[in-house]
Amino acid sequence: MLIFLILISYIFLCWGSFLNVVAYRSITDISFWQKRSICPNCKKVIFWYDNIPIVSWIILKAKCRNCKIQISWLYPFIEILTTVIMTALFCKIFNFNLQNNLVFNFYLQDILNFFAYFIFFSVLIIATRTDLQDLVIPQIFSIYLVPIGLIFSYFNLIKISFLQSILGAIFGYLILWITAKLFKYFAQKEGLGVGDMELLALIGAFLGPIGVWATLLLGSVIGLIIGIFYILITKQDKSVMIPFGPFLALGATIYFFFENLA
Repeated sequence: MLIFLILISYIFLCWGSFLNVVAYRSITDISFWQKRSICPNCKKVIFWYDNIPIVSWIILKAKCRNCKIQISWLYPFIEILTTVIMTALFCKIFNFNLQNNLVFNFYLQDILNFFAYFIFFSVLIIATRTDLQDLVIPQIFSIYLVPIGLIFSYFNLIKISFLQSILGAIFGYLILWITAKLFKYFAQKEGLGVGDMELLALIGAFLGPIGVWATLLLGSVIGLIIGIFYILITKQDKSVMIPFGPFLALGATIYFFFENLA
């Protein structure tokens, strides 16, 4: 059982490496169809032995083999994050427990449920990466995928009803839209980006109105705490832009895995 879980985790680690590529290329001019990864600085092709998840980053000491430019910490971070979330998702959906040695069955409904949430968390991870890197969340990984959440709910591939999915998407977008308008009216400056609204709409389509509320509450509290510490440690100005998307993704993840404990 342990060996099987290690194998599954390694597959998810490789998937995290792929999500890094998708996220990076979605906010740059590099084509999705370009087969080989290249260094953004020296344009040299990155060979397979320098592209092993986490291992290559450590061996290369976070620097390009050719030009020695620093390789972003986001690469191993996203790979580890993906491994942890997807492995936890696998264990949750298939009721996988290392403490029992019984052979468990892969039922079709469980496989479909896993696939639906696998897509959802993959998108959240991509949005986290792009927002941390460039303070942007591409619409293709937020509002454009809301219909996918609605379809999944309609066919009972996620835990909420079709109506809850619709209401969640609407509520998710409107609550941040109203908040942004009020903030701009009173503060005379922008406070939230459209990308955050669209991401919360996507979260609502998969988690429903209650999920939106929990996500916003958890994301805001955690974001506030981390934001304060970040400003104090780095001595940045209070007006520094801090991405909110990753905290929404974190809030949604916490709610999904721990909602039954509430």
